[in-house]
Amino acid sequence: MSYKSFQQCLLMTYSVALATFSFAYNSYLINGPLDHIRIWINIESSFKEGAMMTSFNFGGLVGCIIGILIVKSTSRRLMLYLIDALLIIGTAGLNIQNYQTFIFFRMIAGIGSGLTTLVTPMFLKEIIPTQIYGVLGGQNLVLLSLGTIVQSFCALGFKDVKGQTSVDMSYWRFYLLPPIIICITRSLLLKFYFPYESPIFSIQKGNVQAAEEFLEHIYQDEDVSKLKQDIENLVNKRNVEKTLPGARVFLGIMINIFYSNSGITPIISYSTKIFQQVTTIKVAQILTIGMSIIKFIFYSTGAQLTQKFGRRMPLIIGTGILCAVLISTGLSSSINDNQEYNDTTLKSIVVVYIVIAIYLYFGVFFNTFGAIIPLYTPEILSGIYLTVALIFQWSFNITITFLFPVIRDSFGMCYTFYYFGIMMGVATIYFIMFVKETKNLDDKEIDALWQIKTSKVRDEKENLIQ
Repeated sequence: MSYKSFQQCLLMTYSVALATFSFAYNSYLINGPLDHIRIWINIESSFKEGAMMTSFNFGGLVGCIIGILIVKSTSRRLMLYLIDALLIIGTAGLNIQNYQTFIFFRMIAGIGSGLTTLVTPMFLKEIIPTQIYGVLGGQNLVLLSLGTIVQSFCALGFKDVKGQTSVDMSYWRFYLLPPIIICITRSLLLKFYFPYESPIFSIQKGNVQAAEEFLEHIYQDEDVSKLKQDIENLVNKRNVEKTLPGARVFLGIMINIFYSNSGITPIISYSTKIFQQVTTIKVAQILTIGMSIIKFIFYSTGAQLTQKFGRRMPLIIGTGILCAVLISTGLSSSINDNQEYNDTTLKSIVVVYIVIAIYLYFGVFFNTFGAIIPLYTPEILSGIYLTVALIFQWSFNITITFLFPVIRDSFGMCYTFYYFGIMMGVATIYFIMFVKETKNLDDKEIDALWQIKTSKVRDEKENLIQ
């Protein structure tokens, strides 16, 4: 089916996905000014620090649970407005100087972010033409990386406060502005530029006219009738077949668990602190900016990579490389932290390698693993199944983000890298065995990938019975 204009589809994508920028900015909001926040709201232990860092992920989990309850009956557009409101309130509330209040508003922003991870990819999957979904669906990831770049640059305004007992947080108010401005902009775009509902949701609710208006806006006139009929057939099929094959659902859950266990969330959240272990705070901030730029570049190339080479093979190769990089980083970190090593030349080499390895980790992750999972999950799962997979992801994010500073302070940074490396090794084997290629396949063709296997299993069971 031919769409009218790629540029029109691109603007539509950004109108829907723009708040992903605010989600990313909020996700790593604490990374730069962590030392300032510790002093400002009196955080005296790694336990309290872990609880503060985890509050955002806990909110994300709550957001996914709310999504389960409302996704079938609530307009996609209304959910996007709700997300904007939650992110604005959750960000603005961080101006209050109180530990408990700080955690509460981080949870509010987390709820909005949890809904974002559910609604945005679902909405994009329902409105972007199949033949350009790999490219345009990847723009959601570009916005994600752009949010971290802006956050990293804004964090340069925070100076070193080591040894101080009080801090000036006047810059903090300006630091919180970018995600608020973006959410307001997205709401205005939805109101005045893209006033359309998902055609699948419209037909589910019996509003065929609204579905036709959207299809006429995006597609050539001669394709509208056929597309409308295809969507009606898909909706009817979903109403009849309410369950997906167990292997398909389990795969969707496992890839999201592996995503959390790749270490990406705590490594980004603590990137400045990680770099501070081997250099000064100003150099650490600059290295964090460079890391965010790499993320932006490779998210963009990752979208092109998945469009050209598909999902399965880049995912397997990328995960295998991540395994090797993380374990080698753990070994290097162990040498750097060991006081018995007095060879300054060796330690200098190790410090340089740690920086290079973290950059390599980010480049590989966002060109393969990080670019593919957010595209692949809504391709194989929908509705409540997608929500359940994201709940698992947020649940593991909570646990890992909470334990990261505790393990770091109690045992050493190297053990966190060892764990993430081992998990990526397990993920590589799992992906080789179970991941199926979905490049350029529509919903019917993706269903057939698992129906073939399900039919074979059913036939084998019938033969055994006979």
